Amino acid sequence: MQHRILFAAAVVVSALAPARCGGGYSDPPTSPGGPSPGEVTATITIRSDGRVEPAEVRISVGDRVRFINQDTRQHQPTTNPHLVHTDCPAGNLPVMSTGESQTTQAFTVEKACGFHDHLNPDSVALQGVIRVGNAQGPGGPVY
Repeated sequence: MQHRILFAAAVVVSALAPARCGGGYSDPPTSPGGPSPGEVTATITIRSDGRVEPAEVRISVGDRVRFINQDTRQHQPTTNPHLVHTDCPAGNLPVMSTGESQTTQAFTVEKACGFHDHLNPDSVALQGVIRVGNAQGPGGPVY
């Protein structure tokens, strides 16, 4: 009986694991007349001089943002505030090595989402704002 319970628990955990890690996401089909929800509509590059460019982008609700690391150091774009990254969880990405790119989840709330490099949170050059929809304001503070 104990083995059946453990087996059932293992099946449930393995079935939920991809959803918790963001697995299973696929782009919706593109529709004529503009980008589909969930499409990448902005790219932010971490340049070789350690700056993000552009530092501010505007996307529609449901769109995603691609980050590209062209620096020689690792970076981890995350939303504010530092350590908890709860401003816009869709924008929290894993560590990126040189030459890597990562794409956020879809931003589903109209909001100004401040972001920073989790590995270097005090660098103003690695901070910016993703404006979702018609959101105004600076985005949440880094700390």
